[in-house]
Amino acid sequence: MSKITQQFRIAEIEVAKSLTDDKLAGVFRFENASRNRTSPTLLIIVDIQSSLYVYERLLDTLNSTAEQARHMGSQMEQDPLGRFEKLVQRLNEAVAKFTEQEASPLNWNRINIFIIELSENHLCFTGTGHLMNLFLQKQEDGSFRSFNLFGSLEQPTQADPTKPFASIICGDIKPGDLLMAGTTNLERLRSELRLKERLATLPPVTAALEIKQDLERRGIPDDFIAAIIASIAVKDPEPLPTTPIEPEQNKSTRSIEQLRQQEEETAKQLSPATPVKETLNVSAVLTQTGTFAKKITVKFFATLRHIKNSLIRHDPMALASLRGMNAGYGTVFTKRKKTIVMAAGAIVILGVAGILWLNHSKKVAAQTAAWNTTYDNASDQRNRAESDLVYGNEARARIEVNRAEKLIADLPTDTTDRKTKMSKLQKNLSSLNKRIRKVVPVNNVLELTTLSASANPGSLTAPILVKNTAYVVDESANQILKITLATKEIKRISLPQGTGPIVASAEGKNGIYFMTKSGKLISLSTATNLIKSIKWSHAKTSENLDTILYNNRLYSMDPADGQIWRSSQSGNGFGNESGYIKAANTQINDAVALAIDSNVYVLRSNGTVVQFYAGGQVSFGLYPISPPLRAASNIWTKTGSSLLYITDPADKRILEFDKDGTLKAQLTSPQFHDLRDLSVDEDTKRMIVTDGNRLLLVPLP
Repeated sequence: MSKITQQFRIAEIEVAKSLTDDKLAGVFRFENASRNRTSPTLLIIVDIQSSLYVYERLLDTLNSTAEQARHMGSQMEQDPLGRFEKLVQRLNEAVAKFTEQEASPLNWNRINIFIIELSENHLCFTGTGHLMNLFLQKQEDGSFRSFNLFGSLEQPTQADPTKPFASIICGDIKPGDLLMAGTTNLERLRSELRLKERLATLPPVTAALEIKQDLERRGIPDDFIAAIIASIAVKDPEPLPTTPIEPEQNKSTRSIEQLRQQEEETAKQLSPATPVKETLNVSAVLTQTGTFAKKITVKFFATLRHIKNSLIRHDPMALASLRGMNAGYGTVFTKRKKTIVMAAGAIVILGVAGILWLNHSKKVAAQTAAWNTTYDNASDQRNRAESDLVYGNEARARIEVNRAEKLIADLPTDTTDRKTKMSKLQKNLSSLNKRIRKVVPVNNVLELTTLSASANPGSLTAPILVKNTAYVVDESANQILKITLATKEIKRISLPQGTGPIVASAEGKNGIYFMTKSGKLISLSTATNLIKSIKWSHAKTSENLDTILYNNRLYSMDPADGQIWRSSQSGNGFGNESGYIKAANTQINDAVALAIDSNVYVLRSNGTVVQFYAGGQVSFGLYPISPPLRAASNIWTKTGSSLLYITDPADKRILEFDKDGTLKAQLTSPQFHDLRDLSVDEDTKRMIVTDGNRLLLVPLP
């Protein structure tokens, strides 16, 4: 009997279309040269959003440690989980030693590394960060269920450099299961590349080739790396059975017997059949047809045949009587014949009516079947959306819900049963939509102050929250408002004459900085409430739309010149500026706001965000949300925060995004009308927001 073993087929995808070397990405495979089926295979998939030399040395450390640990572990007989735990322990120790000795700091928000070990019937993995992944689990009926496998790995909010690979998962992988893992930029192209369809229907090498060709045709200026892992059942060849050789005499006798049997069967087939009577066997016809229309047709023709025989029956005695009577005044349509004709007509009418009723029944049955099929398909889409949502694939869940809503949009609800089914499905889809959109109502929003109705729109600007005190500029009165949150007490501090429109504020060491559109810089002492001018040299700046103070440097956004100017601190002021953006073909002429955490985030008026690091543009984008972000007014983050906050006045909401672009929450409130600017204190879980000419205190959920 043949033995069935399990093997892994691994196909890699590599497309290099990036115009700049701004990241490190690759798939590193470790396996024995002998390809022994029982020896484990190790994959390290890397997507680092930086090309600095320190990250290359980190990869060298991981690869050399993985090779040594894997080689030592493969020589020992132990279970896959125990072997993988020791491997991960060695990797953590190597990374901790590397970060301790390395002078250059590592930005773990840029690092996405996952380690996968494949052994017979087992898959173990660990990782830090986020990678695109699609796990297809084959079902008994041949279909596939999709999961976000890496999303089930528990990771801390902030990576620990001493133990970056904090947790591991091991489980069974069965023949027919597939896993695709790759760089994060593939996540946005999941639907366009038809990843699930290709993986489920094509061999892994063919699927990888088609996906690679599709990416190359699109010409996206980015690098794409992925690995496709397929678990395949391999059947060892069976030994050929030994057939006994019969003696020649037995072969000859058996051939003669077979020839005689064939002659008998042929004779039976050619012998004349029993004559069939020409009478119509109605019951046999009914049995063969089995439908109402055919039953009526058979009955109708049987009746016509009876009428024919009755009308033209030749009786010799009757013919002789007619000749002797010299008849000619009577009628051939006797009462009996009239009854027969009337019965035949009634049968014809009933037959036609039956056929019409049958056609109508078929039409109704077809419509019912179509309705049920459409409803079932919509229900299946809803179930898939719920499954995707459980595993964190909001983008895919949103697509499934939209498809379900389109399917049921035109379904009639003309019966009570259909109304009940549709109502239940619509409620389920509505509930899923709310979960996908991540709408979070905010309660207890407090109004700190509001300007008079005569003030021009947008007179309240540049809010900043410092511990228990809020600061905001009232341009209609040329004053700074200092508000104590506990008592709502307001102190008004007059600005120097001719200060001009203030566009931004920032917390300094000894007070609050306020920056004007024309490039003036003033500071307010939080202790004495005194205001003084600060020297700021910026001869190259055309327009200052927003300014951020970061690491003792002023970053000023100048959309007119398409540049962000950076001025270092010099004495009691700031020196001449230099251009920060080094990336070519970067469009920020429609920028509206700026935020910095070590990366620089530029918010454009259409709601998109452009990210820079060390002057170069980074591949970044916000994931689609519902309703779409069409316009935005401001953005906020800082070092240590894991979120980006964006105000959306058009849809009256404040959006929270992870720094990989994933939506975390949509904050809504009846108090939101015209959101303009914000400042957040994540330690106390609250923010202040300018809404028109009102200043609101908003608690964070």
